Amino acid sequence: MNDVDVNQYIVDLTNHSNRLRLESAVPGRQMKVVLRHARDASQPAIHGAGLVSADEKVFSIDVVTPAGVHRLSHNWPELSAELANFSEVD
Repeated sequence: MNDVDVNQYIVDLTNHSNRLRLESAVPGRQMKVVLRHARDASQPAIHGAGLVSADEKVFSIDVVTPAGVHRLSHNWPELSAELANFSEVD
């Protein structure tokens, strides 16, 4: 993987398998997470290792790039709500 600006990527809720993994997330159990570029759909997806904190407040994603490991943190309740409201058919 080329070095990318991981901060430009968001959790890809359009990816069906990604949503299924997120919907069944268990605190403390690591899972694969697919991220997509927030503004440029032509950019390739990247993958990371996601983990819900024990208190279910934070969802952290570690992405490995040639420059090292980058950690993204998300508010788990907000991401869960976004996931619950996501519709494949609009």
